[in-house]
Amino acid sequence: MRLVEYTPGHFEALRRAAADLRLANLCHRPFVDHYYAGNPWCKLYLVLSAEDTVTAMMGVDRMRFVAGDRELTLGFGSNYHAAQPAAAGHLYLHWLKTCPLGFVFGGSEHTHRILRRQRWTYFPGVKTFTLNSPCAPRPGEPLWRQWAKRFAAYARRMPVGGRARRIPARVRAGVSVHEEQTFTEDLLPRTAPFSFRFAPTVDYLAWRYRPGLSFARYRLFRILVWGSTAGYVVLNDLPGRVLVAQCDGEDAFTLAHGVLLSLVEATAADTALREVVLTSSHSQMQRIYQRFGFRTSGPDRPFAVGSLRPPVDLPADTFGWLVNFDWGDNGLRAPFPDQGRAEVPELEAVQGRQEESSWRSRPD
Repeated sequence: MRLVEYTPGHFEALRRAAADLRLANLCHRPFVDHYYAGNPWCKLYLVLSAEDTVTAMMGVDRMRFVAGDRELTLGFGSNYHAAQPAAAGHLYLHWLKTCPLGFVFGGSEHTHRILRRQRWTYFPGVKTFTLNSPCAPRPGEPLWRQWAKRFAAYARRMPVGGRARRIPARVRAGVSVHEEQTFTEDLLPRTAPFSFRFAPTVDYLAWRYRPGLSFARYRLFRILVWGSTAGYVVLNDLPGRVLVAQCDGEDAFTLAHGVLLSLVEATAADTALREVVLTSSHSQMQRIYQRFGFRTSGPDRPFAVGSLRPPVDLPADTFGWLVNFDWGDNGLRAPFPDQGRAEVPELEAVQGRQEESSWRSRPD
């Protein structure tokens, strides 16, 4: 059993293992090589057998956060799969030795059963908000209720631009957005009001959210207040769906409205309604989103942080946090726009895996 760091030379061995597990993401070379190779932040660790087959894998994205006056590096875990408990435990220890704080944002219930056994710390209050969301019936729900919910959801659907009038006139007079093609230092906020936030460098942003990637369409917007830069918004512009991937700014009120104005701009040419998804725990920003028409979707999105020596020291009140959906690989899900259906057998079986990072074995 050997632990190695993924390089493009390992792709065929990885693809065979991923195809067996129906992991369409890891069968797509443009995504794998960009996300897990050729950058200093995100690595995929493989456990190889004596025959050089992949028997376990785990990705770690080292992300820079700021909590008050402290800078912290948290390792986002992704694609953790292991056929044997020994390999799972080896990868788990490597994760938290490589990056003393690990975190999972989203993930399956199976994942979180394991994290709770490992005494990870959970931070409640991070909510998912949706706009123009289709209504999915619950199992066993009466037919009349299914139709009533569909009708109510349809009645609420409206082009994003049609909601622009809900942004106060005084805000629209002073706040505007401008689409950019490259990340520059002046986009980064000089100060920020959030007690905990992701604070990547320009180099990280230019790698992770770069406009022009073949497997994702990221769009970058500069937020302006009376002509001066006050932050940025990154949207993940998908067919049928728009994700608020990442944003940051010097003022929560302005930032939330910058997000809304970016969505109006990005969907202006749409010929059909698209669902919009974002996450937020900040109380003021939540109220602004709700006035615009966003509705909470489901329970709080799990946000868990762990270390080899729990508990972890982070601000417990998430109402002051800035949290965005497309961290780690959350917004990078198959099928990608440039991914052929023949790349992995039974691709339909993995289309619903929007946020799971399956754990095949216990890390004990």
